[in-house]
Amino acid sequence: MTMLVKLLFSVNMRKRLTPELPQGYYGNGFVLACAESKVQDLVNGNIYHAVKSIQEAKSRITDEYVRSTIDLLEDKTVKTDVSCSLVISQWAKLGLEELDLGGGKPMYMGPLTSDIYCLFLPVASDNDAIRVQMSLPEEVVKRLEYCMVKFLDGKDNEDENSRAC
Repeated sequence: MTMLVKLLFSVNMRKRLTPELPQGYYGNGFVLACAESKVQDLVNGNIYHAVKSIQEAKSRITDEYVRSTIDLLEDKTVKTDVSCSLVISQWAKLGLEELDLGGGKPMYMGPLTSDIYCLFLPVASDNDAIRVQMSLPEEVVKRLEYCMVKFLDGKDNEDENSRAC
């Protein structure tokens, strides 16, 4: 319970740089923010604790932070520790499902899988839908499936398996 876990999420850096990136710049314009917390604080705390931690991580993204991150990325000797990390990335509203490079719209758009990413992706056939892609340990999948079915069915009754939800 004293283990430290990290939530990494992308933050737009365009307006955080001095000077700002120029209008019409189409390259990557984000860095990862990191919210850290002890497991016991997340389990025993309330949602306010988690939200506050995320807000503080986002507010640390300054011009100096961005430039320091770029320097770290250029240093090939630096090793990053992604153990106990979850990276969340929102791709659902980027418009990638509409991108046509001459061969028509893509039939599928998505990343390679990774065991630390949770991605929110568009569904090309339904603008109101979002596909969530994440990797889970095999032993967790059945429990998640049970909990999701229970949630979608609106069943709140307790049974021996429901304590896992």
